[in-house]
Amino acid sequence: MDEKIIPPQFDESFLRWFQVRTEEAWQNYPMRTFEEYVAGGIGGRDWQHGTRWLNGLSEQEIASIEQHYQMRFPPDYRLFLQLLHSVDRPLMGARYTDSTTMIPVTAPSFYNWQTERSAIEQAYEEVIEGILFDVQHNDNIWPAKRGKKPATEEAQEARIRELVAAAPRLIPIIGHRFLLAEPHQNENPVFSIHQTDMIIYAPNLYLFFLQEFAYLLNLPQETRTAIVGQKNAITNKRYAHYEKIPFWGQFL
Repeated sequence: MDEKIIPPQFDESFLRWFQVRTEEAWQNYPMRTFEEYVAGGIGGRDWQHGTRWLNGLSEQEIASIEQHYQMRFPPDYRLFLQLLHSVDRPLMGARYTDSTTMIPVTAPSFYNWQTERSAIEQAYEEVIEGILFDVQHNDNIWPAKRGKKPATEEAQEARIRELVAAAPRLIPIIGHRFLLAEPHQNENPVFSIHQTDMIIYAPNLYLFFLQEFAYLLNLPQETRTAIVGQKNAITNKRYAHYEKIPFWGQFL
């Protein structure tokens, strides 16, 4: 396979191409030091030099994960888990603990469904806590079709948790990016979620990988522009459908 040509669809050829290109980039990655974060005065997280993909998961391992989380992975994400799954080291960076003190931090990159269950649970919890924060600080956030906003913060939290539990499941991919798990099909959208600030980040996993990791894949600017154009065209075409997604669609 010519590694300069992007395979045209989300299949094994594409994921193997993605693996080769990302691992090549990580082998020469200019990893930032903690001192550079401090000198720059801005926190963040980044890849580690030498990062590599782990071996994929077996069907039995995937089935066990699905049983634990009581959901089914869509076919395209299941293929990703079978071939790549996660990487062998976390992101590293720095953050402020107050207005003047910065400390080193590590964080998951692609979630490892076997070893990072606490981080995955935290990703789900942060979605709920973010929605709840906005609901409790902005009366306009509460959707009228959900009935009257509960009077107490405890009742509001209980109702939000109930609504999220009844909503289509989300799959945390990396950071604040979540794949819609339902319906059980290819081409489900990828959300970016920060509190109730939710957008369709990409209409499918294929364009998500190309857009999110364009810098790591060293894609030329004209290719990046074409990817964004394709992403926007598909998203706009499907937007009315996205707005009808139970619960999540009301925040778009």
